[in-house]
Amino acid sequence: MKTTDTPLQPLKWFLNFIFIVVLMSIGINIIGILFIPFLPESKFWADLLLVPNFRWELPIIGLIMVSILLNIGFIFSLYVFKKIVSSLFKSPLFTEFQISSLKLLGQLIVLLVIIKSVFNIFSNMIFGKSEVVGIHVFSFDSKIMAICMGLFFIYLSYVFRKAKGLKEENDLTV
Repeated sequence: MKTTDTPLQPLKWFLNFIFIVVLMSIGINIIGILFIPFLPESKFWADLLLVPNFRWELPIIGLIMVSILLNIGFIFSLYVFKKIVSSLFKSPLFTEFQISSLKLLGQLIVLLVIIKSVFNIFSNMIFGKSEVVGIHVFSFDSKIMAICMGLFFIYLSYVFRKAKGLKEENDLTV
């Protein structure tokens, strides 16, 4: 059976497409963020960010840097997921690469969700927004769902490690 005939092929194509689109959009976003310091303070930034008084201060520069790091982390986690899916095509199952990549992906997802939540809280404090930070439990875009997905990938790496051990034990007995 060819690797192109697997049911995962549409997932691989979709991931490649999404990776390119996300890479381009986040790249444009990062370039835009990097050019913000060269533009003067104006009413435009206050209106764009929906804050009454926009000023260049150390906390705002810190938020810009964290935003760039979050974007890079998202790209890297999508890249790791893309590599995991492509390794399922090329190599046998339960390799050390798959195990470590699944664990890394889970850790990245959990870490990025936590950092993004803290980022949103500080952003609201700095810009003086009084929005209530809520938890959307019954939604696929909730933070709880994302953390559960990250923990699932970590657990899946544990399952892959156990399966690798059983496979090696089985190979020795045959």
